[in-house]
Amino acid sequence: MPPKQDVIHRLHGNDADPPLYLPDLTLWYDWHAKRRTLPVEWRGWSLAQIARSLGVPVWQAARPFRIESGNVEVYKSETASERLVRYHTPAGKLTERWTLGPDGDWWQTEFPVKTASDLRTLLEIVSQRRFVVDSTELAHKAAEAGEDGIVALELPRRPFSQVFLEWLGWSDGLLLLFDAQELVAEIMAVLEDKLQRLVEQVAALPYQLVVSPDNLDAQFISPTFFQRYLADSYRRTAGVLHASDKILLAGTGGPIAKLLEPLAETGVDGVEGISGPPQSDAGLAEARQLTGPAFTLWGGIPQDALLPDFDRDRFEALVLQAVREARNDSRAIIGVADRVPVLADIGRLRSVPSLLAAALSNS
Repeated sequence: MPPKQDVIHRLHGNDADPPLYLPDLTLWYDWHAKRRTLPVEWRGWSLAQIARSLGVPVWQAARPFRIESGNVEVYKSETASERLVRYHTPAGKLTERWTLGPDGDWWQTEFPVKTASDLRTLLEIVSQRRFVVDSTELAHKAAEAGEDGIVALELPRRPFSQVFLEWLGWSDGLLLLFDAQELVAEIMAVLEDKLQRLVEQVAALPYQLVVSPDNLDAQFISPTFFQRYLADSYRRTAGVLHASDKILLAGTGGPIAKLLEPLAETGVDGVEGISGPPQSDAGLAEARQLTGPAFTLWGGIPQDALLPDFDRDRFEALVLQAVREARNDSRAIIGVADRVPVLADIGRLRSVPSLLAAALSNS
């Protein structure tokens, strides 16, 4: 069965064999392509060309929308080591700051909202913001992926995730949540309305897979918080998408075990980023016990295992463990959790398909 149909087949809960390996190369590729640091043999190649060279399915996620800021004035500036974004509104001004980290990527060192008084300005910003359907990026990535490639529609984050990952930050943001619950709830309600209106439009697009990149992390999101701030949002989105025969995946970004059961209960079809330590806290087998059989699990190999300083024998053992846990699970997809890391060892990246094939032939 072609990989594209195989993925859809598994996400619908149909029997499938043997396990499918689908690494998400998007983070790794985008980082190196932008900096022109792709391995010499792949210089100038597209993500799809590299995936085919590795012998793995092509996976692309594309935003089918653009963000319009309304009457909010947004100013961006950048030096060799610092990036600033300033938001000017009648209600006030906010600033976010990014610093170039030792890994060559941008690290957010200042979030826009610092005090409870800044929340009024944020409310003005999100009230003005619009998600407008725009297929420019989607058309480009679909053409690159080709007929055999897998293209998923990427939604904005859930409002709770947007507020904390993009505007408040977790440490100070949780304090602000307790100090100004009603205002934070109002901000999230505005974002929720805009998100669900976009979901209704996305449901009409001719693609089956939809991703909600929420970076779920039980270190910051308790099951209580999940039920209070995220569960209904997932239910609404899943209901709309299912009515159009679409499949909804959520993204994780850390320990997830405590959230798997409530996430599965919302109607979400599956989750990307499943693994045991050091990335997360539930491998494919443990996650399956928590979610039940009617839920797709994608992952199994912690991303740190692909780093050059990670013990080689341990790396191979983790790959073999993923095979053992996925081979009799038709709704498991083996992948690197949550995505192939920027600093992945290319030799290890190349070796995973052959390690998987050898494990399957010997079992």
